[in-house]
Amino acid sequence: MPRRLLEQRARAFDYLFDAVVVTNLEGTIIDWNGGAERLYGYERPEVLGKPVSMLHAPEDVAERTREVISIVERDEIWSGEIKMVRKDGTVGWIESVVVPVTNDDGETIGALGVNRDITERVRTEEELARLAHYDPITGLANRSLLLDRLDRMLLHVRRTKESFAVLFIDLDGFKRINDNAGHRVGDLVLKEAAQRMERSLRESDTVSRLGGDEFVVLVDRVGVPEDAGRVARKLLGTLREPVEVAGREHRLSGSIGIAIYPFHGTSADELLTYADDAMYRAKRRGKDNFQY
Repeated sequence: MPRRLLEQRARAFDYLFDAVVVTNLEGTIIDWNGGAERLYGYERPEVLGKPVSMLHAPEDVAERTREVISIVERDEIWSGEIKMVRKDGTVGWIESVVVPVTNDDGETIGALGVNRDITERVRTEEELARLAHYDPITGLANRSLLLDRLDRMLLHVRRTKESFAVLFIDLDGFKRINDNAGHRVGDLVLKEAAQRMERSLRESDTVSRLGGDEFVVLVDRVGVPEDAGRVARKLLGTLREPVEVAGREHRLSGSIGIAIYPFHGTSADELLTYADDAMYRAKRRGKDNFQY
């Protein structure tokens, strides 16, 4: 290849907007360009001779490096998305294409990766996924995610022969707060009630907001009906505690209906319907109580 063309290629390598990282087959960095300096925050002398794993998130290091090297050793191209770590410790995502580097005899002696920052795209996708599955006011699972988790739980208990409970919760007194204090205060009260319920549950349980002042809790691994009753009493207790917003106390309570798989229903529709019916029975019996 003419020397002038080689010089032009070398100049283009350094001025590419994308980050280019070159390693040997041991995963040691042997070259990189200005785009890599801008992306990762390291100057070239800081990384030469260092393992390329220093640029990857710790949980990805071992598996990702082995995967890429094994593919380029077969004279193939690897492409994918990688979680990266910059010099300042911030984490992002790159879209990477890695090709083999060969010597004059055609033997693979290393790998050249062309990396593009896709951090903002990944964050946007994550935010869209969050909005699709979580309630924007309380941050709880929404109806869509609740139904998905309920279906998964049903598949699990049908195999294990275990039981679980569905608790349908309606906040007593919330409409009065919303009407008298306004929606902004109402939203803050809802958020506080949601956080209290979450703190009262185990990690394996799910609390979700269906809309308005209605919530559904999935209680995992219920041995006897009273197990669900204990959870309901705990939730009622935490909901009774005054909620202070802007220096003013607001009081709530809860009406809770309980349906237990498989005793009260064996499908998502049955369990939600019977728990909803039991909740209305709790309201008719004076509120601030639970019914099976």
